[in-house]
Amino acid sequence: MFFAGARGRSGIEFGSRRGRAVGTTVAVLLALAGAAILPRLPADWYLKVLVPGWMPHQLVKLIEYSNDLQIALVADRPTEPHARIALVLIRDETIADLPYVSPIDRQRLTDITEAVDRLGARVIGLDLLLDQATEPDKDRAFAASLQRRRATVVLGGADERTPLIERRRDWQTRFLTETGLPFGFFNLRYDVQEAGQGNVVRARAARHPGSTFHLAFAEAVAKAAGVSSWPEARRIPWLREPRGGGDTFLTLDADSVLAADRDPDGALSRAIEAQLHNRVVLIGADVDGRDRHPTPLTRVTGEEMLGVAVHAQVLAGLLDGRALEEIGTVPAAMLAFAATLLGALAGWFAARRRFVLMALLALGTGLVGAVSAIVLWQSQAIVPLPALVAALIGAAIVARVLRSAIGS
Repeated sequence: MFFAGARGRSGIEFGSRRGRAVGTTVAVLLALAGAAILPRLPADWYLKVLVPGWMPHQLVKLIEYSNDLQIALVADRPTEPHARIALVLIRDETIADLPYVSPIDRQRLTDITEAVDRLGARVIGLDLLLDQATEPDKDRAFAASLQRRRATVVLGGADERTPLIERRRDWQTRFLTETGLPFGFFNLRYDVQEAGQGNVVRARAARHPGSTFHLAFAEAVAKAAGVSSWPEARRIPWLREPRGGGDTFLTLDADSVLAADRDPDGALSRAIEAQLHNRVVLIGADVDGRDRHPTPLTRVTGEEMLGVAVHAQVLAGLLDGRALEEIGTVPAAMLAFAATLLGALAGWFAARRRFVLMALLALGTGLVGAVSAIVLWQSQAIVPLPALVAALIGAAIVARVLRSAIGS
């Protein structure tokens, strides 16, 4: 029993039955408030408040790590690579013989795109930033080639959120407009980790208000593949590597594709054609270790993900109709009530014992994390873990302040 014999200015003896009743009442009222408010907050509200300015740096990192780890551990693991998506990667070897490597030679891009088209792709998405001129003849030939493809070609670009000098933005706009092909923005949504000053890709980006880019790149590719609608939830429903090993998506080197195209009757050509037939193929660059991003899966694999692979993850969810939904209002309210109640009880009854209070909050955070993991595992629905922890700690602070105000 805490504070036995302590008596506040109000005449309440906090070790007495009445004192315990007051503390319990305060905790229940705070819990009811938490249950009413928390489920109605925007899903990402905590990104604006869970910062080292008011919460310990280590706790912020722990919350983020726990949330990402939950998502990574319950990510689907199919028995084989995704059946509808393939990646063709332009690697260092593909452009080693060229006089310049950035931007990539447009004739080489023409050759790769035409080869993928002849090998049976249904939709071709070019995950390559086309924002400046190279050699005029090659630029014109590349644009004309894109319009002659049997497959539907989807382009991408940097929207208004990406800083580009005016000359390059104008060239990009003109190129995308003149080709007349569908296009989407490449921007990947980042949830900024204030504690670690790093960026983790957790959701597909929303359109920038007023932008000429109406869809994200993966959304534009999905639409070209026949998908007319997709879930409103923007969290990426990640796929891990197949259970039997190998890549999440069929991945080919651009060199292999070019070699197969040069010998259409050869064994390599027949093998790759069988793999690419009727698939959605994303062509991207894997050069000098650039364009890599941390994701929740990084918590498990330890590796950052290539940008085109992130787009493939988003695309896979859209094609499959999969989504990571937030838990419903009622379960969220129940969890909020429990978290707020635990925090308020700890804040009230351990108000003058800082070490005990911190231990109780740490224990409460662990319990919230464990429950969140179980709910996520069983329902494939996201539990707002940071919000619950914020409710736990916030209730403890409020209860402690109230306890101190009433106390002597």
